[in-house]
Amino acid sequence: MISSNEIKQKALEYGADIVGIGNIESYEGVSPLHDPRFILPDAKCVIGAGFRVPRGILRVMDNGSQIYSYTSLGVKSISEELAETFLLKMAAVIENEGYEACLQRSTPHIRAKDDYGTNPEVMATKQLPYSESVGSGKPAPDVILDFEQSAVICGVGTYGLRGNVLTPEFGPFQRFVFIITNAPLECDEMIGKEICDKCLECVKACPGNAISNDESIVEIGGSKHTIGRYDKWQCSVYYRGAHKSNPYMDDRYFIDYPDRDSILDGSKRFTPEESAAIYSELDFLPRTQYGYVPCLCKKACDIACYKHLESTGALTKKYKIRMSDESEKGCNE
Repeated sequence: MISSNEIKQKALEYGADIVGIGNIESYEGVSPLHDPRFILPDAKCVIGAGFRVPRGILRVMDNGSQIYSYTSLGVKSISEELAETFLLKMAAVIENEGYEACLQRSTPHIRAKDDYGTNPEVMATKQLPYSESVGSGKPAPDVILDFEQSAVICGVGTYGLRGNVLTPEFGPFQRFVFIITNAPLECDEMIGKEICDKCLECVKACPGNAISNDESIVEIGGSKHTIGRYDKWQCSVYYRGAHKSNPYMDDRYFIDYPDRDSILDGSKRFTPEESAAIYSELDFLPRTQYGYVPCLCKKACDIACYKHLESTGALTKKYKIRMSDESEKGCNE
């Protein structure tokens, strides 16, 4: 019988930076549309693996010298290439032992039937078309894991204020995949103390005011977590560069909009319909392969979060130069 330690060793060998195993019972009370027990009914646990976003990519995005590195390598290449190869290799390890591995990677363009939000990273998202339940008491397909929720259950991170996941190693900068399996593995405990200290740096940094400190409690497996309000539709507009801080912005944009000034300064509140309607105006740079859009807000919220966590010593992964330092030495200094 394969052990949890062997699974974790293989995960690290195959390219994951962090790995944890979540107890299937922690999903009790979760919406059926996000419950792995409706995906693999005899599941015993969920394996969660995270892949770091290289910090050098974040630095050049933060200083404004490059935009596409993050979108291409920090998003698309990890989720569409590295993660898929990793999942297939891990599936072979598990299934060679006679158990099943149901692989879960992100579905960036698709929302579950109870999810009316969007994904700021891609050009457009939509809910799945009409479908019917395959049996009494079962949800209509597709059942899609909540990745943030699953990462918390797997014990690799805790919620940040905007509902994303912060890990002790990399803060907000990693991407996750999961494996639902009926292998009887020893599970990890969820992290007890929240990494987010509610400093509100992410709230202040967001150019579109998409995050607020209107706190709510999320309960998972008997554990309570505090998150704020995060408007994904508002975020999607400013992720694409609607703010005046966008280096590609000039007088050609929004010239016929009576509320141009409020759009540019981030005070305009967008409805989902208004957000989707304005996307065609946000054509500063071409979208990349698979429909990912350039991140023209430069992940200001997550960069601010990372710098704060680094400056307080909350992150276990250390670097020679801190992003939180106001002055940094150049390559030849």
